[in-house]
Amino acid sequence: MKRYLIFLICLLYSALSIAQDKNYAREIIDTLTSPSMFGRGYVNKGDQIAANYIASQFKKFGLKKFDDNYLQNFNMAINTFPDTIEVDIDQEKLVPGKDYVLFSSSPGVSGTFDLIRALADSSGKLRFLYDDFSNKVIVTNIDQREFKKYDSLNPKGVIFLMDKRVQWHVSDGGKINEYFQMQVLKEKISTNAKTISIHAKNKFYKNYQTQNVIGFIEGKVQPDSFFVFTAHYDHLGQMGAEVYFPGANDNASGTATVLDLARYYSKPENQPDYSIAFMAFGAEEAGLLGSFNYANNPFFSLDKIKFLINLDMVGSGSEGIKVVNGTIFESEFEKLVQLNRDHQFIASVNKRGEAANSDHYPFYAKGVPAFFIYTLGDECKEYHNIYDVSENVPLTEYEDLFRLLTSFIKAD
Repeated sequence: MKRYLIFLICLLYSALSIAQDKNYAREIIDTLTSPSMFGRGYVNKGDQIAANYIASQFKKFGLKKFDDNYLQNFNMAINTFPDTIEVDIDQEKLVPGKDYVLFSSSPGVSGTFDLIRALADSSGKLRFLYDDFSNKVIVTNIDQREFKKYDSLNPKGVIFLMDKRVQWHVSDGGKINEYFQMQVLKEKISTNAKTISIHAKNKFYKNYQTQNVIGFIEGKVQPDSFFVFTAHYDHLGQMGAEVYFPGANDNASGTATVLDLARYYSKPENQPDYSIAFMAFGAEEAGLLGSFNYANNPFFSLDKIKFLINLDMVGSGSEGIKVVNGTIFESEFEKLVQLNRDHQFIASVNKRGEAANSDHYPFYAKGVPAFFIYTLGDECKEYHNIYDVSENVPLTEYEDLFRLLTSFIKAD
């Protein structure tokens, strides 16, 4: 009877330990997506607040530093909108973040302007009823990439109509366009709308200092060889004074997983044979700037990296995972598949070719073997909008993905 009770207690403790890992991940996501982080962007120094918080977790777990502290600073150009933005269509006020987003590459603008509709015909070309676009705002149903063909029109601004959600993006390279651009929900602009009033003041930083956060756990057998876990902690920040983008799935989820892995391996009983570096990158949303900066200025030689796993948008998992570079590093991919087959962790492990779409890429481009893993499932639908909040990220297969990752490291 006593043995049976001990066995039950051990099972209960094991279950609680697993749940506690998920609870810790949830705590991290809740913190990183809170208003106090300002969307982990470049208004109110949200990126720096988030980086210092991550560094405090590294310190808590006793991670070693490659430098004097856990931060690797770098500079970048960035355009921001720190003050209140006001937009009215025919004197009807629109709600920022919900009804519209102003592109981060837009210049500051203030005034009331006439609206001109330019809709695509069956061939996809725009039809214009006017020739003079000076001081006019074009309303169109094509996307911003297609509209680049019409840059020479030089309007005052362009409104791109959206059916369901508006999405915001950080200005890549801090570029500022000649005219402002917006996404607006189609239902907010009637077919006979006449004018838009807009007031938005931008602030451009030529050399904004941001940072990566990096620490490591020394291996007990081969300390000079490294596995690396990475995730970007930055997000879109604020658009104006009132609206911030939480970025729960993108990518508080990946950051939380990396921090939980750091906590797991910091325990003496889990000390790995190889060293493991944990890298939280800044400015991914601005063009992978943090990971490019690290790959060009590494704290240790890149040829010491046995393998790198980048985690980005891992809040779902009901349909398994996708592995970018799975077709490139076939033996490592097959190892993941076999581990999953043996232990039935997740629904499926799916491979994909190379793609320059997340922070694995700067390393891969320099010859480092690397995967980028993201989860699959319709339970996480929100992306680059105000609805990507913690409660919309169920962490469906968090525990099983965690087990798969640690099994992959152990199996080497």
